[in-house]
Amino acid sequence: MPPPADLKDLTPAEIEQYCSLTLGLRPGAGSRTAALLYRHRIEDLGSMTSLSRRIREVLTPSCTISRIVVERIEESSDGTRKLLYRLHDGNAVEGVLIPGRDRLTLCISTQVGCASGCLFCLTGGAGLVRNLSHAEIVNQVFAATALAGPDRISNLVLMGTGEPLSNYDRVRRFITTATDHSGLAFSTKRVTISTCGLAPMIERLADDDVPASLAVSLNATTDEVRDRIMPVNKVYPIEQLIGSLRYYAAKSGRTVTIEYVLFKGVNDSLEDAHRLIRLLKDLPSMVNLLLFNPFPGAPFDRPDAESVAVFRDVLVRNKIIVVVRRSRGRDISAACGQLRARQQAAPK
Repeated sequence: MPPPADLKDLTPAEIEQYCSLTLGLRPGAGSRTAALLYRHRIEDLGSMTSLSRRIREVLTPSCTISRIVVERIEESSDGTRKLLYRLHDGNAVEGVLIPGRDRLTLCISTQVGCASGCLFCLTGGAGLVRNLSHAEIVNQVFAATALAGPDRISNLVLMGTGEPLSNYDRVRRFITTATDHSGLAFSTKRVTISTCGLAPMIERLADDDVPASLAVSLNATTDEVRDRIMPVNKVYPIEQLIGSLRYYAAKSGRTVTIEYVLFKGVNDSLEDAHRLIRLLKDLPSMVNLLLFNPFPGAPFDRPDAESVAVFRDVLVRNKIIVVVRRSRGRDISAACGQLRARQQAAPK
């Protein structure tokens, strides 16, 4: 007899298929089960009392519903909460609840560690351990929702530990669950995948019509600088990346968000601003300017407010849509990888 299926490792459509084809239940039983699990956040089969007794009797020995534990929470004076999730194998990943005007955003992890090796990110320095399962990604939403209480999570951003497009199949399935009416039921406009720039996978997002927004960490306007701070550029240089973004925008009809972290004296010059304008010409896009969030031993400095304003104004005068993102959680371990690194370094 096959082992019980973890329902959270299945999309709503897969739950319906499992219930009908494997368990022999009538069509629709799986969809109702998925809606009770994902929409109503009922994590106990015995508590799904709107299902018939027979359905529950069939489901109970054949299914499990996994959870993950929030082991540590750090809260900033601005309301940002950094979460450390403990996984079943002892590994840990991070999440962030970010309050905003009329929104609450959850930053989600997709891998334990990361292989990208970006110099401005602590996670990359630790290397990749493994990919997260669909259930482990879903469980971050469940755990954070319980912590948020009456404050409903409105936006999901796959920008936590790991590179989402290196865990493509599970991330694609999670996006399906997140946006399915019988799933988590988020608007497709409120779910964002953030990538360091895996050009072929960006094109695959468009080919597969993955229903989410796309944000790309560019962070430099020359290959020389981007090679140094983001090793992925040695494989997919800027010209190839921009070409993939044009393909994505044309095929999907979506606007691309360009994430540009400013580092003092590295990528914040007037020449960088003008090069960025040329790179984004005719690409449906907007730019998020972010100020580097330092961590101990970081090889970069945070730019001053004046240079940020000058950089922004050059873009605006050239009709680039720009938002300067205020750093959140600077008084806690809010930079990627900080909380996990601190926990790993703590005496046992």
